[in-house]
Amino acid sequence: MVSDIYNIAGALVKDLQAGPAKYLLLRDIFNQQPDLQMLTNSAQVQGLSNTQYPDGSWGPFHSQSRRRKQAIRTTEFGVRRALALGLDKTHLVLSKALNYLVEVHSGKLPFPDRAEKNNRWETGKRLFTAAAIAWIDPYNLAIRPEVELWREIACRTFQSGEYCQEDETRAHDDLTGADVAGSYLTLRGKYQLTLLGCLESSLPESVETALLQWLFQLPDGIGYLTMPLAIPPIAHPGQLDRWFTSNELLARYFKGYRSFSSHSAEWIWSRQLEDGGWDFGERSVTSEVMPLSDNWRKNVHRRTDWTTRVLLLLQNIA
Repeated sequence: MVSDIYNIAGALVKDLQAGPAKYLLLRDIFNQQPDLQMLTNSAQVQGLSNTQYPDGSWGPFHSQSRRRKQAIRTTEFGVRRALALGLDKTHLVLSKALNYLVEVHSGKLPFPDRAEKNNRWETGKRLFTAAAIAWIDPYNLAIRPEVELWREIACRTFQSGEYCQEDETRAHDDLTGADVAGSYLTLRGKYQLTLLGCLESSLPESVETALLQWLFQLPDGIGYLTMPLAIPPIAHPGQLDRWFTSNELLARYFKGYRSFSSHSAEWIWSRQLEDGGWDFGERSVTSEVMPLSDNWRKNVHRRTDWTTRVLLLLQNIA
């Protein structure tokens, strides 16, 4: 499978001009260090930069307002979009965003969203900002307390070798004081998973395995993405995007994911086109990853973007 990935990526790179798809393939498939200038003229990158506020944010952090017509709806979305396009913390867009996030996380700047009136909000607020920092800079010392907190919660929750809601509740009673049952603070959330996996060896292997087994059994998968991991998606743009995002998250952060990913990899390979690439159709309007190309007026650009996304996931699986 690895040689197939290299061969497909190599053929694709030869035909690509500078831009996010070529940059990502060179960096993540061939382990090269392409110049970030390769992304400078991308309309997608320019759109991120032009809509970013002077403080490094994109307005609201986590909560979306229907009245906002801006393409980058939240700071969280802006960070995820920048990373999907290939930017890292050395690029001005993400260095500004990182400085802003650290200031909000520390309390030096106010959290921009309306506060929830419950005992979960303080924990949730720190969780959201810590995860966003981890996406950009997983070794940032500002988030180490949050990483250690969620590691301890996970170890207590899975101490029996499987998920136990009572143990999770007790862990929060002791460590956060938050009412967690049935809320976004349960360990299935994408933010918690980011913090649990962002540092190598942050979880004992037995806990990671139990966590992954639990996630793959959940009928609605990872929190905020709500797609079953064990079942390939139907041909609906939003479901496809969230299924890919779910698998991308686990493939990036958890080595043990490979033991659970064979069904996903087989399904992806079974959808390969005769020309060697992939095309899963129109993108979701809420996608953080797509498009990579400046437009999809030509189907070849859509196939390029989907093929790039698929190859990056298969590379992590392999």
